[in-house]
Amino acid sequence: MCLLGAETIYKTVDENGNIIFTDKPSEDAEEIKIEKLQTIDNPNPAKFKPTPKTSEEDKSPIYKTFVVTSPENGAGIRSNIGNVNISLSLEPALSAGHKMIISMDGKEVGTGSRVSLQNVDRGTHTISAKVVDGDAKTLISTTSTFSLLRASK
Repeated sequence: MCLLGAETIYKTVDENGNIIFTDKPSEDAEEIKIEKLQTIDNPNPAKFKPTPKTSEEDKSPIYKTFVVTSPENGAGIRSNIGNVNISLSLEPALSAGHKMIISMDGKEVGTGSRVSLQNVDRGTHTISAKVVDGDAKTLISTTSTFSLLRASK
């Protein structure tokens, strides 16, 4: 059972109309007598156990930069046979258990920091790449577009 040290409280209203209850009297305070405080016994109080942060929550982002270095964003590539070499740059280096996945126009085309494609259709294409951890969670990603210039048949 919880008992309060003071059985008298004071009610005041500040200049903004907020009601304030306190155990300290003031000039404009209205005294309120409390006869008996209602309490409830809790036979089984919950014990609070803080959840420790996981090591992933404690870490700041692992990778600082991730870019498509080739072809450069907005580049025009002339290749009548449709060959395109894609290269990525990641800093710091790829951590153990992580991998890079490269996609072009929404379709996965390879893993790692480099991939060579053959017979790519002419037109504008979008490269997207991401670094994923062992649970396939994306840690960082990047995109780039290029246009393949190819003689028409």
